[in-house]
Amino acid sequence: MISSYGIEWQPLVPMWMIYIIIGFALTSLLSLFFLKSKGGEFRAIFLAIIAVFLANPSLHKEVSEALPELVLAIVDNSPSMDYGKRKSQAANALTSLHEQVNQRSDLILKTIQINGDAENGTKLFDEIYLTAEEKERLAGIVIISDGQIHDIPKALEGTQFPQDIPLHLFLAGDPDKGDRRIVIEQAPAFGIIDQKTELSFKIIDENINEIGVPAAITLRKNGNTVAEFQAPINQTITHELTLENRGEAIFDITAEVLDEEITPINNQAVFSANGVRDRLKVLLISGEPHPGERAWRNILKEDPSVDLIHFTILRHPTKQDGTPIRELSLIAFPIHELFEVKLADFDLIIFDQYQRQGFLPSHYLTNIVRYVKQGGALLEVGGPGYASPASLYNTSLGSILPAEPLGKVSEQAFHPLITQLGLRHPVTARLPKANLLPDEKPRWGRWFRQVETDTLGGSTLMTGNNLLPLLILDHYEEGRVAQITSDHIWLWGRNIEGGGPQTELIRRLVHWLMKEPELEEETLKAQLRDQQLSITRQTMSEDEINLTITSPSGEITETALQADTHGHASTRIEATEPGLYTINDGLNTVVAQQALSGPEHERVRTDPIPLAPIIEASNGGIYTLKDLSPKLRLVRGKGSLAGKEWAGLLSQKAEKLVGSTRTPLLPPWAFLSLLLMTAFGAWYREGR
Repeated sequence: MISSYGIEWQPLVPMWMIYIIIGFALTSLLSLFFLKSKGGEFRAIFLAIIAVFLANPSLHKEVSEALPELVLAIVDNSPSMDYGKRKSQAANALTSLHEQVNQRSDLILKTIQINGDAENGTKLFDEIYLTAEEKERLAGIVIISDGQIHDIPKALEGTQFPQDIPLHLFLAGDPDKGDRRIVIEQAPAFGIIDQKTELSFKIIDENINEIGVPAAITLRKNGNTVAEFQAPINQTITHELTLENRGEAIFDITAEVLDEEITPINNQAVFSANGVRDRLKVLLISGEPHPGERAWRNILKEDPSVDLIHFTILRHPTKQDGTPIRELSLIAFPIHELFEVKLADFDLIIFDQYQRQGFLPSHYLTNIVRYVKQGGALLEVGGPGYASPASLYNTSLGSILPAEPLGKVSEQAFHPLITQLGLRHPVTARLPKANLLPDEKPRWGRWFRQVETDTLGGSTLMTGNNLLPLLILDHYEEGRVAQITSDHIWLWGRNIEGGGPQTELIRRLVHWLMKEPELEEETLKAQLRDQQLSITRQTMSEDEINLTITSPSGEITETALQADTHGHASTRIEATEPGLYTINDGLNTVVAQQALSGPEHERVRTDPIPLAPIIEASNGGIYTLKDLSPKLRLVRGKGSLAGKEWAGLLSQKAEKLVGSTRTPLLPPWAFLSLLLMTAFGAWYREGR
């Protein structure tokens, strides 16, 4: 126990009255010296005793006990502490602090856990709150962290921490260990198909001994390697990319992993780019004017991304009706320019009820076959002429057309039906008013004419009269071919018998021919969000689909999917491991990344440098936990607060009041006694 004494004044009357009495006392003393009055000293003492009594002095005694010194331990539990052995080192350091404090009665430990988050980083100084009592008792602060703190002030002034208290850093992790990471500086969000776009990135090596050694880089698109090259370190690298198809393409770039690297996760980066066409160039050739011709032209012209060139054969060159040539307002058919010079510029060629009329020499049709082989697209919409000897099937185009005419044209009304295969194909699956089963009647209107054909290849998605092929799609080497064996699709647009999805079907068909990714028959997609990996598979097969999923650590998981009647299958699995997941179905490979972004993962090295200035200013120390667990030492008075193996605590000598007493210095009996004595003294002195 610690005792302290003091005198307290608790006046019984206002102080101005006491001051008046003191003034009278001083006047009596002055009269004693200047007027030589008898008894002046006793009158002054008499008045002074009255003033002291009214001031009511008392002896104040306080009894207090010493409080233990407060040690504040701040433990960093942010995501960056998950790397290596940082969390175990931090736990061992905290346990050591508890053991040291528990062995002493003059110390007490307060622990604060700071979690932080990947997006905003670790906010340590902004989240600490200390009461006034804690500030008075605080002897030292110990931060157990890897140094990745993102609200470090320039000075302790303005924070919750007293400025004269030592601040120590117990550094978790290995500051000597290096790391490599990829930083994408600029990635294209989209690119025009078949035109080059640029990717800019940088390989950053931190604390790596092999300075200047190039890194091996692998660039993949949709899981397939597209480039491998050597890249210099700590320099901006520019690489050209080319998008061949419309839709989203997922790119991942990986840098060679170093020995003893902190983590390989940030050696990878993923970005997506959408391929867009500058303008879709479509060549539509109508063999003769007919009601359906306008339907094709209007639907294609409604799309602002389509450049349509449309020619209709209005007059056969052999026609002789006596009309002078100079009076004809027709233009010549630019055969050579379209089918020789600029054929490769078109994305799609449509023959609408076209038959051999002597316009196109055979070598131009052979050019079209070559165009399709090299990746072009051809759509043939057959009318009665396709069943005649002048049919395009009897030209070199017959080698790529999947429907062979039987020489007959049926004019019996029929409802177009989606086949079992068509129910699964993206072009015809889920069409409005369609039949959901092959033998079910659809709710759209009928057609009234169809060329009877037999399929030699491709996929029949729709059938017509007597289940004859109506819509056939086929792949031919690098290109695509489609055929419609009826010229009555325009009836749907006129709302005959309720109409049908003319615009939607044509739109899907045209975009499938131009290789729209959303309409591919066999697709695999993956998306990773909230630690859930969602996988979607589109297939034409009715067989079970086997998936192989490779996690960032190399662990392989196999699962099976069964597609529904529309060819769609999906699943969802838990994916808590950060990094790049690779999904393969035997045909396609896609990737998805559990991205580790934000301040916590931009730099993963153990680094004391950001905290060093304020630690030095507070006379604290930095201690690496991989080497030692420092001892606590209580320092009383001025002296060093940090040693090689010990962390100093500045004693605050805080006390707690446990009791107090007050004893009057001039009790009433003493007051009266003194008054009587001074009054008698004054009477005696003045009576002589």
